[in-house]
Amino acid sequence: MAGESAVLGLLYRADWTRLSLAAVTADGSRVLLAPGRRYRYESPDYVTGCDGIRPWEMPGDDEDGVAGEVHWVSGPEPPLPDLLCPAWLLVDSRLQVRGRVQARGRDAWDVLVTPRPGTGRAVTGGLSGGVEAVVDAELGIVLRLVRDAGEPEPEVTELVSLEVGVVADPAGFAPPAGSRLGESWGEAFGGGGPAGRAARMVAGVAAGGLGAWIRHSQSGRPPPAAGGGVDGQSVMPPGDPAPEITADGVPAGPPVSDELLSRLHRGGAGHFTAVVHQWLDVGAMASNIPEGARRVGFGGLGLFADAISAQPAAGLVSSVRFGGPGQYQIDHAHTPRRGPKTIACDGLRRWQVRDGSATLGPAGPPPKDLADLADPSWLLQCRLSGGEPVTTGSRPGYRLSVARGAQGWLSMMFPAAVAVIDAELGIVQGLTFYIGGKPVHRYELRDIKASDGEFRADLPSGLTVSEESRPSDESHNGRPTPPSLPLAIATAVGRQAAAEATKAARNLLKRVQGLEQQDGE
Repeated sequence: MAGESAVLGLLYRADWTRLSLAAVTADGSRVLLAPGRRYRYESPDYVTGCDGIRPWEMPGDDEDGVAGEVHWVSGPEPPLPDLLCPAWLLVDSRLQVRGRVQARGRDAWDVLVTPRPGTGRAVTGGLSGGVEAVVDAELGIVLRLVRDAGEPEPEVTELVSLEVGVVADPAGFAPPAGSRLGESWGEAFGGGGPAGRAARMVAGVAAGGLGAWIRHSQSGRPPPAAGGGVDGQSVMPPGDPAPEITADGVPAGPPVSDELLSRLHRGGAGHFTAVVHQWLDVGAMASNIPEGARRVGFGGLGLFADAISAQPAAGLVSSVRFGGPGQYQIDHAHTPRRGPKTIACDGLRRWQVRDGSATLGPAGPPPKDLADLADPSWLLQCRLSGGEPVTTGSRPGYRLSVARGAQGWLSMMFPAAVAVIDAELGIVQGLTFYIGGKPVHRYELRDIKASDGEFRADLPSGLTVSEESRPSDESHNGRPTPPSLPLAIATAVGRQAAAEATKAARNLLKRVQGLEQQDGE
């Protein structure tokens, strides 16, 4: 148990932005790191790096590169993220520490990581089977990673050499002549270069398409009537102030205890019932769109801001019941404009109920936002502080300040949050997300009760049940994509940018319409 706690802390606290090292991977790729998000990565066919502020890359042999030209919008991103940002191994997992070992002349831990039965949520990072990891006992980074361990052809990623404490020449991180540069979103919003123009085009078209989609989706559809599943508190109730985030991206406050980290890793109790109240303040989200965005070319953002500002701010209510691995039932008190009113899964089959009929298909995970409330291990990918005892609705818990982790928005969409962990059940009983210091999305679990006994789906009688059909490739969770959005983006900035922008647009839309629970896909 002591070894497990030590490894958990190492994986959680590993921070590539503070490391000074030089390493070589099994395929001959070389990586050089220095504190302050500086890196240089060279593979046989790709070279990229960052001077701490601006990432860059060298074009391939079949690509044209112009010195100093800006080609994409990005910030410093870790090279070899699976090895250097290993907190993903803590999500929905179990750690089996098999002992101390020597690797590349360094002390290390030999660890087997396996999926943990939980909410039925898909495991982050593709951890579908056993993963073997050799974890550096000082740095917390992974020296050797074997996916699908035990299979005839496992996937192996490893560092074959490692030198720690190297003093690197700062010039080695500067963009060389002929490299293509990245810029921050702030630069893109106001810049006049190629990436600025492309980013304005992408954001304008995507936002305009989203605004049109939202307006169209609401046409002729009045908001839920009072008493029809809408929380009596139509305005988001006051809660904790937004966490103070330091210049290093860490929430201010004392570090989280190893005991609480272990509690988060073990996940929720799995057997409980509760009533979920949630609010989304779209006005607060819209207020964070820069005033000058329309003037510098983000015309679509005006349409988007107007569309989302017109959305009802009423909080919605749903009853949830979790009964063990892959077993859950969600009953919305309102009738969603999209998606089922009831979702129930017994671990083998899943029912989705709409308008007196149900579709029956194979088991699937619950909606991600509710899965995140039932199992808090996803928080270990974020930067945490605090953990002070609190009492909410007569239930004891622990309050955590949360900021995005080493992989940015991949760890959490919003930049900051406050989470309250139930001391008895280990579930998230309260969660508030913030943008610019304003609360924009809030969840509260009320009437929480531990449950036991055999789980059974509780469905309305007299349902007409039909087999579930697969959504088409051109839909997202069964929802059609606006046909003009990917086409317009592709015409403007090319296929790769279209894929990235469309994905970002869809993710944003899911949040804007997040009060209507997803169908579990």
